[in-house]
Amino acid sequence: MNKTLLAFALFSALAGAANAQDPANGPDPVAPRDADATRSGVTLYGRIDMGLVIDGGGPSGRSVRLTGGVAKGNDFGFKGTEDLGGGYRAGFVMETGYCADSTTSSGPGTTNPPYCTGSNFMGRGTHVDLYGPFGGINVGRQYPVGHSYLMLVDPFGGGTAGQVLNLADVSGPYVSNAIRYMAPTYGGLNFAVEVGLGEQPGGSWANGREDGGALIYGSGPASVGLTVYEVRNNNGIGRARRNVLLGGWYDFGVVKVHAMAQRSTGSPTGVALPLDILDLMAGVSVPLGGGKVMASYTHHDDRTTLAEHGDQDAHQLAIGYMYWLSKHVSLYTAWARIANQNGGKLTVGSPTEHGTGNKAFNLGVGYDF
Repeated sequence: MNKTLLAFALFSALAGAANAQDPANGPDPVAPRDADATRSGVTLYGRIDMGLVIDGGGPSGRSVRLTGGVAKGNDFGFKGTEDLGGGYRAGFVMETGYCADSTTSSGPGTTNPPYCTGSNFMGRGTHVDLYGPFGGINVGRQYPVGHSYLMLVDPFGGGTAGQVLNLADVSGPYVSNAIRYMAPTYGGLNFAVEVGLGEQPGGSWANGREDGGALIYGSGPASVGLTVYEVRNNNGIGRARRNVLLGGWYDFGVVKVHAMAQRSTGSPTGVALPLDILDLMAGVSVPLGGGKVMASYTHHDDRTTLAEHGDQDAHQLAIGYMYWLSKHVSLYTAWARIANQNGGKLTVGSPTEHGTGNKAFNLGVGYDF
C-alpha cells in the first residue's frame, strides 16, 4: 500500500505541489466532516497571493499595478479521502480560482476571467479518485501530468515573472473530461497515462482529444522524468500540438540544479505555419537566509524558417528570492527579461497575466492554508 500511496501522492497531488513555491509549506489543516476522523476526512485548502507588478518594454510603455496570483494563482478547494478497507481508498478534489485584486480578471493580458485561473467555478480541478494495490484512477477535470512535472522542474515553480512558461508551452494547463491511470511506484519509478475526451459532435472520438503520459524516476535528492502531452485538432485531422519534455533536478544541499528540454510540434488547423519549437532551461535554487534564491536561463528556439515568418527565437534571464515568514506565509520578489528576435512578441507574465512587455519586476506576499 505504501508504494501505491507514493504514486498517488506524486501524480494526483501534483496539482497542488506543482504550483506551490516550496514543498516545505507544511501540511494543510484537516477538518473531519464527521466525528469518525479515521473513516473519512475533508481538507479545506487554498492560497491568497497579492503582488506589485511593474513591467515594460511593450508598445504601451511601463505599467504599474497590483495583481492577484503572481507567484501562484489564487485558489481554494476541498479534498477528501475515505478508507474503503482491503487496501482501497476513495478520494475527491474540488478546486476553484478567484480574483483577489478585483471582482474580475482585469489586468493586461489576463487569461481566464472571471475566476482569474481555471476559467469557471471549480474549474482548476474537480475529480473523483480511487486507488489501491492496482495503482490509482482519477476521473474529471485535472492538471495534465506533463504540466505538473514542468512546474516542479521550474526553479520558480511556474510562478512570478521568472516562470519558464513565458517561453515554454504550458501543456494544458487543465484537461477536461479526463481519465488518468497511475501505476504503483516500483523502485522509485512512477508511470501514468491520461486521456481527455474532446466530445466533439459528429466526429470520431479523436476529435479534440487530449492525451498524456509520464515516466518519472525519483530517488533521494534526484528526479528525472519524461512526459508527453498532445491535443488533436477539433476536426480530427492531425495534432494541434505535441509536447515532449525531458527534465529533472538534483539537490546538492547547498544548491539545487534544474534542467529541462521541451520539443513542441504540431499542425494547428487554420494556421499556415507548422509548429516546431525547442525550449531549453537551466536553473538553480539556493537556500539563503530562511528562504531561497531562484535563477534560470531559458532559450526558445523557433525552428521554422524566417521566410515562413518564423525563426522568432528568444532568450529569458530570470532571478528571484522567496522568504518564508512561517510555514504558510511567504514574501517574494522576481525580475525577468526576454530578448526577442526577428519580430517575436513573447512577454513576461505570471500565472494570471501574460504581461505587457519583455521585462517585469514583482514584489508580493502569499498565504497558503
